[in-house]
Amino acid sequence: MAAEQTEKRPDPKRRINVSDRIKNENPYYIKVSERYRAAGFLLLVLFAVFAGVMLFRFGENITYDNLVYLARDFNTAMGTDQGSFSEVRFTEQDEMTFIPFRDGVAAAGSNDVFLIGPSGDTEFSYTENYTVPVLVSSEKYLLSYSPGGRNYSIYSSVTRLSSKETAGEIVSADMSDTGAYVIAFRTSSGKYDVEVYGDNFKRIMTVHKDKHVIDSAISPDGKSIAIVSAVEGDLDVSAEIFVAAAGESEPLFRKTTASSVPLAAGYMSTGNLYVIYDDRFEFYDGSMEILYSEDLSATPPSCCGVSSSALVICCRENALGTKNRIRTFDADGKLIYNEQLSSGVLEVAPPRDAESAAGYVRTASEIIKLVSDGENESVSYTGDVVRMIDSAGGLLICRNGSVSKAFGESE
Repeated sequence: MAAEQTEKRPDPKRRINVSDRIKNENPYYIKVSERYRAAGFLLLVLFAVFAGVMLFRFGENITYDNLVYLARDFNTAMGTDQGSFSEVRFTEQDEMTFIPFRDGVAAAGSNDVFLIGPSGDTEFSYTENYTVPVLVSSEKYLLSYSPGGRNYSIYSSVTRLSSKETAGEIVSADMSDTGAYVIAFRTSSGKYDVEVYGDNFKRIMTVHKDKHVIDSAISPDGKSIAIVSAVEGDLDVSAEIFVAAAGESEPLFRKTTASSVPLAAGYMSTGNLYVIYDDRFEFYDGSMEILYSEDLSATPPSCCGVSSSALVICCRENALGTKNRIRTFDADGKLIYNEQLSSGVLEVAPPRDAESAAGYVRTASEIIKLVSDGENESVSYTGDVVRMIDSAGGLLICRNGSVSKAFGESE
């Protein structure tokens, strides 16, 4: 009985084929699979034929410049990663400067220009020899130069797009969201040329100025430029505002203000123009009508911070600088913060979003977050700080060898 109940084992020498296991095949799905395989092969053949025809017909148009234009707009239509970091360290350089760019931080020193992405990774790094580097950014592009130098470069979020040399010593530059830009330099004759470039990086106009150009700006859409200059008189200095349409030499607007020295000018995201003098502040709309004007002769401005969405100005209210008035304007020229601060101010920074904060102030020992409708917040810091930046990941403290969160665990 035991022998009869013994389980019968398969013969190990016998091969088992897949076809032995699959008894029921569906001919419909087999035909569908064959059709998809044939369609895939046909698409590959058509792509090869298309690529060959395009190379033969338009091969002369596949140039280095065209590839640069492709790289110029690469990654600009997509949002960048919204990651954040607590601290990033890098090799220290002399004369470092920082600026927010593409949800990250662009940095420049005496040796390099590099971009720290929102997750803390280095997106690109290029060797640039600048005595005192300056960075200018728009929504899509970054421009670097050194005042008194002749070389400048333009970058996207992934690569360097262009490097050029001016015919004189650079005094200022500005970049639009479209890729159009303006650059001003002093010529060998002592006069100034302001060159305007279109979104293809080709020069479209040059404005010659025999006055001392202090600053130049271009609107976000690249259609208007503004030049502020100091005009020397017999007894004092006057300020001139010159506004023109890109490509048109005749000005749309020209204004001279006696006994004032222009300090800075720029466009907001709305197209409104601000001008800061040593004794006043003005905000203009796109038609050059004054939106806001204030006499600051009794409280001269000491520093300012500007982004496309907000402008923060610090004005001294006493000779020692221990009392300061902080004003914040939004992109429409509306005053959203106006308070006195009883402390010395080293730096002010604009908010990334005017609804979340009215700006930031750095004193000798702490960083203060300005709140329009509540109590200000503060945090202490140590070490030498170069600049504050309000980024997508929070407020960052930039030093010569690191970038870290101001209101995070690292501080």
